[in-house]
Amino acid sequence: MVIKEDNLIEELDKRNSEALEYIIQKYANLIFKVVINVLGSDNRELAKECIGDVYMLVWNKYKLYNPEKASFKNWLLAVSKYKAIDYKRTCKNLENVELDKESIRAPNDVEKDFIDKENVKEVLGFLNNEKPIDKEIFIRKYIYEESIEEISKNLNLSKGAVYNRLWRTRNFLAEKIKCYKKEAIE
Repeated sequence: MVIKEDNLIEELDKRNSEALEYIIQKYANLIFKVVINVLGSDNRELAKECIGDVYMLVWNKYKLYNPEKASFKNWLLAVSKYKAIDYKRTCKNLENVELDKESIRAPNDVEKDFIDKENVKEVLGFLNNEKPIDKEIFIRKYIYEESIEEISKNLNLSKGAVYNRLWRTRNFLAEKIKCYKKEAIE
């Protein structure tokens, strides 16, 4: 089905991921401008995280949109602005936190490094059933720590498509890990 403004909410109601992809493709630049305007251009990584949360919020709370009060575009931009303001507040609070000397970890914590490597192997095992492009995007972002811009450029995808694929893969992994932990307990 082709997603357009007039059937967007209906498709979100059906939990059609293409509706979210439509939002990302159509509004990614506007959302980015709003978020970066609030957070500042020197906070690009934080802005990316905030934008991901905006998409999650739209996906989960789209029913809060009231077409009688504003257009979907204006509602989405307001959501983006207020989410960015929340992030800015959180950052200010984090800047004021002092670190305990005991919370600083030794650089050669072998046990922690081993567990981290084992967790990476486990996650990669879960990803074997995913599409190769989704697996590659996830690995580039979370293992090699590439930026969204680098990933989109290297794979010839839009930033919105990269964000959407990462979002879907994270949700898939969350479900797999939840089922895996449940099986381990039983």
